Amino acid sequence: MNPTKDPHHRPQVLDLLRIHVIWANGSEEGARIAELLSKHFDGIGMERDGVAYRVPVRFASAPWIDASPLPALIDLSRAVHNAIVLLHDDVMQDDVEAWDDYVKRIREAISDRGNTDFIIPFGSPSGDAPLPTDAAASIQYTYRKAWAQAGMSASARDSRLLLHTLYQIRRQLALIGGGDGQEKIFVSHAKADGDTTASAIVTFVNDKSQDVTLHTFYDAKELNPGEDFSERFAEEIESGTLLAVVSDAYDSRPWCVFELTTAKRKRRPIVLADIGQRRTSRTYPYGANLPKVRIFPKPDDTSWIEPLLVETISEGLRCDLFERQAARVVRNSKSVLLLPRPPELFDVIDADKLSTLIVYPDPPLSSIEEEVLSKALARISPTTRLSTLGELS
Repeated sequence: MNPTKDPHHRPQVLDLLRIHVIWANGSEEGARIAELLSKHFDGIGMERDGVAYRVPVRFASAPWIDASPLPALIDLSRAVHNAIVLLHDDVMQDDVEAWDDYVKRIREAISDRGNTDFIIPFGSPSGDAPLPTDAAASIQYTYRKAWAQAGMSASARDSRLLLHTLYQIRRQLALIGGGDGQEKIFVSHAKADGDTTASAIVTFVNDKSQDVTLHTFYDAKELNPGEDFSERFAEEIESGTLLAVVSDAYDSRPWCVFELTTAKRKRRPIVLADIGQRRTSRTYPYGANLPKVRIFPKPDDTSWIEPLLVETISEGLRCDLFERQAARVVRNSKSVLLLPRPPELFDVIDADKLSTLIVYPDPPLSSIEEEVLSKALARISPTTRLSTLGELS
């Protein structure tokens, strides 16, 4: 396809988002966390044929010149948005004046670019004070020392750091785009056999010791007397991410099907948390084509919750980035059906009117899936064609 002849095409130059991890050379913990972040964002969200959406992660640690402990200053011009993860620790504190000046220069560069970039600072695990300029400006650091004091395991601290990073990226991008930055999670579940798991998630998120400010919508208990169930549920789903606790009974419950279907119609991020135990009599056919996480909740054990939240917010970020990238690439986006997931028969049949172009994330559909969709489109809307966002780019 020649993109110059495509009326929906708009040239793409810069990365939409780059993540830069800054730590002091010689900090083993800083290097380990940098690799953790790189691995996570290298394949964020949904995967097909061994390929997943990738957010580029760059490291800033190795000294640029022998006479200085500092790396080269970050080049912010290579992306529309840059998220800078600052890993402050006792090694960085050994050269605090140099690092203070380094981070100060980054903040000045961010200001010069109109504040389309942001820094996510993690405080020293040993409790060192923030960098002097940040301290003077009352910049809030995530207090990592408290995690160790709370007795969190190493894996739990890693999950918490990933959750903080994901949450802050989504929040900052939303604020830049004019949103309120709140992270809302609609916990969909069947009361018959999913209520205990859903309740554990909600309790964990809303516990005062949880330092990631997520918001949940649980069930009808959060409704005001006289409110319309379906209207309020649809409103909450439309503004958040759906986390479906898929138990044996889930697919047989009308309200669960309503919530899942509404989320698909609204093209919201969805993650399935599979807690199935024995047998599902019938799987809801439109509950597929979604990321699924197998979890094993146990009484008095919450270690499974934060990794699940990491997967949930990761999928939300992937959908956010697809929408933003599509806005950069696709002209006349209102005349195009933009899907944050691979297209399926539900999308084709459920649409009031199909546009001439359906755009979805890379990689392309398998030949079997595409053949089924092509047959449906040939009967319903012969002029509609399918394209990945990458093909348009």
